[in-house]
Amino acid sequence: MSSQKKKERPPLPTDVDVLIIGAGPHGLAMASRLLLGDKAMSDVIPPQESYVRRPPEVRAHLQKARRASLNFAVVDSTGAWMGRWARQFQALGISHLRSHEMMHPDAFDHSTLSVWAQAKRRSDFLFLEDLPKNKTYHGPFVLPSNRMMLDFCKDLVRLGGLDDKLWTGQAESIRPRGSSMEVLLRTAEGAQSILAKHVVVARGPTWRRQWPAFYRNLEVVATAEIYHAWDLFDKPEKIQSLRGRGVIVGGGLSSAHLCVQLAQHGQVDLLIRRARRVKQYDLGLTWMGWRRRENRREYEQSSAEERMAINRAARDGGSISPELNAAVSELEAKGSVKVHEWTEVETACFESGLWTIALSSGDVIEADYLICATGALVDTSTDPLLTELQKIHPLPMRGGLPVLTQHLQWGKLPVHFMGNLAALELGPDAVNMTGAARGALRISQALPKALPKEQGKEQGKEQGGEQGGER
Repeated sequence: MSSQKKKERPPLPTDVDVLIIGAGPHGLAMASRLLLGDKAMSDVIPPQESYVRRPPEVRAHLQKARRASLNFAVVDSTGAWMGRWARQFQALGISHLRSHEMMHPDAFDHSTLSVWAQAKRRSDFLFLEDLPKNKTYHGPFVLPSNRMMLDFCKDLVRLGGLDDKLWTGQAESIRPRGSSMEVLLRTAEGAQSILAKHVVVARGPTWRRQWPAFYRNLEVVATAEIYHAWDLFDKPEKIQSLRGRGVIVGGGLSSAHLCVQLAQHGQVDLLIRRARRVKQYDLGLTWMGWRRRENRREYEQSSAEERMAINRAARDGGSISPELNAAVSELEAKGSVKVHEWTEVETACFESGLWTIALSSGDVIEADYLICATGALVDTSTDPLLTELQKIHPLPMRGGLPVLTQHLQWGKLPVHFMGNLAALELGPDAVNMTGAARGALRISQALPKALPKEQGKEQGKEQGGEQGGER
């Protein structure tokens, strides 16, 4: 009878070698590298042609279960690997990724996803027809489906036994305690703390909302009724309940996907504060094309101020893919979507169940709902998770971002960062899958004592930087 009982979940450990905060693609990329040790890639910039490891090697890797000798734990507010990712894609009805098939969380090889797809007889790829095939960029031209990426990540989790490493919890503070770091977590059982020799902060960008200027002047009743797109990511069913005329603020992927979803239930006005921008990727092709290594080298030789300027120029605000633009344009032709370029909200008020919105163009719109798809607020100085760190060991900031070490470390404290907060070191694609791969490599180089012996020897050879790739 006891063998039929559901496996009892062990309690959160009290101390670990490494604690990863976040179970999205960045957290999974870090966990993958910790599992693989010296079997992981040492060059994380994908090749444009051919492959690094032969397909038989990759297939063998995908059939081998791994259990890390490294003592690490992962905490995530959703309690599931790729949980917020899955909800976001469901909420927005996204069928395919914007990033190509070589961008994924597995640290073994760039081709792992495509080899996995072939072995599983998966053909749910999107082939890019509108991307210029010239000297700047030679490919890949294939985008995996969202379902493919989630199924692939599920296999990575299964092979690594990573469900046993994951606990549900919200990290609230980080502070030194002896030679370790103490992380205070909010869990279903209440406040708990865990000691870690190293902490990796791998949260996604949705933890803090960026609101447009008019939000500061809203009355209390209006702030209770306005939506940020990320509020809807956590409640995909809410999108289906929105009816009538809606106003969406923003010029990126989220705003355009919301238009497509909500135009099925009424007219939608999309407000973009500048011209609509259509790009296949959220970065210029030179960052992924034949000059990508040269770009990285130039970037890493630049000052923090220069890097900040490069990041802003490379990302250049929100944009949408040609495929999504075609869907929005079709809805415009039908009259169910109206795109207002070079337009912002001047004032907005909510009364008797209806929004009255005054635009910078002079127009006034009455709407049943108002959504701001305006992205993340990146400002380390006001981040509650990092308050203690800033008091104890303040770092210089540039544009709200911390100036980290080469290993994405908060000065001398063993706290490392991935994603947005590591952008000054990793570059304009820090939030993307390529940034996740480079971030995990950089951080692993600072953990020789915590890693398996064979990996410690290998990493010792690479302490100068990302050989064959970044530095």
